[in-house]
Amino acid sequence: MPRQERPLESEDTPLLRFAGDLRRLRQRAGRLSYRELGKRTNYSAAALSDALSGRRLPSLAITGAVVRACGGDIGEWTERWRHLAGTNPGIKRDSLPYVGLAAYRVEDSDRFFGREAVTGTLARLVEERPFVGVFGSSGAGKSSLLQAGLVAGSDRTPILITPGTDPVTELAVSVAALTDEPVDHVRRDLAAGTGALRARLASTAAEVLLVVDQFEEVFTLCGDTDRLWLIRSLTAAAGPRTKVVIGVRADFYGHCAGYPELVTALHRAQVLVGPMSTEELRSAITEPAAHAGATLETALVARVISDVTGQPGALPLVSHALAETWRRRRGMVMTLTGYQDVGGLEHALARTAEHTFEQLTPEDREAVRLVFTRLVVLGDGTGDTKRRVRRTDLPIPDALLERLAAARLVTIDRRTVELTHEALLRAWPRLAGWLARDRETLRRRHELAEAAAVWEADDHDPDTLYRGARLEQASGLRDLLNPREHAFLSASLRADTVRRETDRRNTRRQRRLAAGLTALAVLLAGTALVAFTAQHRAGQKRDEALSLRAAGTARDMIAGHPYDAAVLALAAYRLSPTGEARDVLVLARAAADSTTLERGYQQPPGRYAATRTDETDVLRLWRRAATGWRAAGSIATGGGYFRTASLDENRAVYWHGTTGSDLWDLTDLGRPRRIGLPAGLGLIHSLDATGSLVAAIGADRTVRLWRTGSPDFRTLAAKDVTGAAVLADGSGIVLSRREGDQDVIESWTADGPVAVLARVPHPAVVQAGPGGLIAVTSYADDITATVLDVGDPHAPRIIGSAGGLDETATTAFDPAGRTVAVVDGAEARIWDTRDGRRLLALRTQGLRLTTPRLQGAQLQLLDVKSALWRIDDDLDSVVDRTCTGPLHIDWNRQFPDTTPVPLCPPRRT
Repeated sequence: MPRQERPLESEDTPLLRFAGDLRRLRQRAGRLSYRELGKRTNYSAAALSDALSGRRLPSLAITGAVVRACGGDIGEWTERWRHLAGTNPGIKRDSLPYVGLAAYRVEDSDRFFGREAVTGTLARLVEERPFVGVFGSSGAGKSSLLQAGLVAGSDRTPILITPGTDPVTELAVSVAALTDEPVDHVRRDLAAGTGALRARLASTAAEVLLVVDQFEEVFTLCGDTDRLWLIRSLTAAAGPRTKVVIGVRADFYGHCAGYPELVTALHRAQVLVGPMSTEELRSAITEPAAHAGATLETALVARVISDVTGQPGALPLVSHALAETWRRRRGMVMTLTGYQDVGGLEHALARTAEHTFEQLTPEDREAVRLVFTRLVVLGDGTGDTKRRVRRTDLPIPDALLERLAAARLVTIDRRTVELTHEALLRAWPRLAGWLARDRETLRRRHELAEAAAVWEADDHDPDTLYRGARLEQASGLRDLLNPREHAFLSASLRADTVRRETDRRNTRRQRRLAAGLTALAVLLAGTALVAFTAQHRAGQKRDEALSLRAAGTARDMIAGHPYDAAVLALAAYRLSPTGEARDVLVLARAAADSTTLERGYQQPPGRYAATRTDETDVLRLWRRAATGWRAAGSIATGGGYFRTASLDENRAVYWHGTTGSDLWDLTDLGRPRRIGLPAGLGLIHSLDATGSLVAAIGADRTVRLWRTGSPDFRTLAAKDVTGAAVLADGSGIVLSRREGDQDVIESWTADGPVAVLARVPHPAVVQAGPGGLIAVTSYADDITATVLDVGDPHAPRIIGSAGGLDETATTAFDPAGRTVAVVDGAEARIWDTRDGRRLLALRTQGLRLTTPRLQGAQLQLLDVKSALWRIDDDLDSVVDRTCTGPLHIDWNRQFPDTTPVPLCPPRRT
């Protein structure tokens, strides 16, 4: 049955008359179906339907294609289109390559780029499954993906709706247009039962793609009856001929789980829309302009990518900023200057924020002020940053929060809310003023919010309530608190009142007992002394055993609850200062303070950071900024892995198994460059301090020295070489050569051997550090690591050694040569290179910490999630940081039959 359009309401405007005449032209051509018309025009059925809807002026290209397919006069229609476009500038949306803050629609498919991969994934899943859910945070591009991606590319007859407050009517209008029936008749039929939608769609000849965008509206706008009707109708209608796709904001994922029909339908039928990769962003930025015949300056592309990377809700703002930049282009070139003139992303955010705020009522403005100040972490000597807050902790009506999300000021995820972009903290003067004016108050409120969360999580444990000076300060925050914080403060005040009364009664009672106890104490003193000594020794043994047990428990907690592990380890250390408790306290604190960047660090950062991306063979580089990291360029490692870097970190080597290696120049982090290697150089093992001298080993087990920029390399006379390490100053090279079941560690220059430094069991790895330091690790049955000072190769000096290591053993040198570390799966060790003194011996077993980096005595490690741990061996500092948070612990359970001891030193006043 040919597709029928919904009748136009009228033709009293030039645009509606234009659409009506196009429809009549199609009817005179034999009432062509959209599928047949699509074959003749090479446009999708959805794009054609939208072009003839009368809602907006179709592009000249699609108008010409329809007229040509229906046998119309191209010249006449072209002239008519130009006249209509010229007299109605407000509808010339197609003249812009970018759509601004709005979502991409079906007719925008010719300028929708960057989402080709996820569009393909979604299209394949739709063909395989009858019901598909598309999830993503607000501003991630779900609507654009559904309309300009999925619908525009589908051959199925589309029905695209949003639920609104009356989903029955919304569906009835679209179904009536499909079946050419009165809307009220269709609505009565659909409302009669949840199987009516399936029956109606099955009765048509069309294969339908039913897309319900903004599906979260069924939970925010619909009543219970309509919500259940829509869910059951959609899941019942889904089948081979009717594919159903819902677009849902990620923070409503849990709502979907509350309906068995959705749980069943969405099983293995979900697509998550995340942030774009760098290449996807580049395509989304450059391709729309290219299709309009324009180009973008390279600096502009790099700047926009840098501004938006890692901001999942900022895509509409990027499109808006680029649209404004387009209007300021020079000829057909979009420039960085134009982008800066409009203020870039920051200006778009600030303008949107102020415009939205000015439209609010005074009551809503106050609510927005409270919300925005909750979404900020106040810096202490550093810049302020955004923070993610649970949606339930925000004292704001849902409708107002939705309004902020629609304006792209906040991003709402599955359970949390955060600022769309940190630039808002700097660019919006009103928000900056709020933060500057109420800074100390906001800091106290944030501390109270964290304390309230702990109190609630610990089942309202009275030990976590405020008291003393903190309670007195918090009492003035009543008007700024949400319900949970109010409950916490009220409970603290009640407990304080009870405690004060109890203290007064106890004081009176203690005075009466004091006189009698004095006499009794003198009598018992002599007898008690002997018993006390024995009891004290037994108590020490008991406390030590309990401390070790609690430290073991805390170690097991580090992976999931690092802060709680730190508190338990601190309690264990206070009870009995065992080495195990100390180690676990240091490690738990490092885990609690650990940080990550994008998908995790490739190695602990120094001059730059390198992180993993969605693409397995691409690493993103980051340069240091005032308050963190700023995205720079990227490097394609070809699936290889990091091998080594020069001491100045301007050059890095990546290995591809044992078959090849790449040398990268990272001097300009925005434009990393792969350095061409001479043919036959072999596998690069080491670099000097600046990366200008390279040592490589060929397939014939000989060593090649190459000075970058030179056309040739030099081959040393050494044979059976298994490892090579260039000294940092380039004055020599240390080789590991196999002789039977041993490896001989030798010092060489380009002219020949100098001295034998050591002999170790084969196989061995040699590594050079600054100031004549080397490390030799033997991976025989008993894995050992030895650190040597070979400044005088004829009299090498042992700095430190460790045996019984595991296969993860790795050495790291302080760039200044002051210290050296050896880390394996069981322990981290640091030595002072001047006298060989052990500075650190930290038991790390079970935590799988690897990839050490050393700066003086400060050790950094990566965990299994590629998060960065900073090991602070200053116990006083570790205790102070732990004592800044809540210190709840079930003492009687962890340390039975012992008296609780203070965990933290008294605060100085």
